Amino acid sequence: MLAVLALAACGGGTSRTGRTVTFDTAGAFPTLTIVGHYSASNCAHAARVVVADARDFYLHSTTLPGPADLYFYDMREGYAHFQADDCTSKQLGDALARGLITRQRTWLQANLPAAFSRIFRAALSA
Repeated sequence: MLAVLALAACGGGTSRTGRTVTFDTAGAFPTLTIVGHYSASNCAHAARVVVADARDFYLHSTTLPGPADLYFYDMREGYAHFQADDCTSKQLGDALARGLITRQRTWLQANLPAAFSRIFRAALSA
């Protein structure tokens, strides 16, 4: 379950500040409050992190030794940073298209929880 709550809206212009996002962690780890700052480089970095974690989740779910849940957790946290930086679906979609092959994208959309499947689907069609 994706438990990310956006708390503040973005400012105007190209140097907008981003948002504050609360990321619910697991187990004994405290909740994270992530304060973002929009920039093209921040968004590119955050998107690459999501893609790398998605690829690791795929690999540890299909061919490498498990468990893959660590990579799903990391992907969720990476996406929280992506949201905090107020990045666009298109930025994530471009990174997904560049960083994952078709078989990986298809498998992830079919095997991730529904919330992430929708996020990836929207990003890839943006």
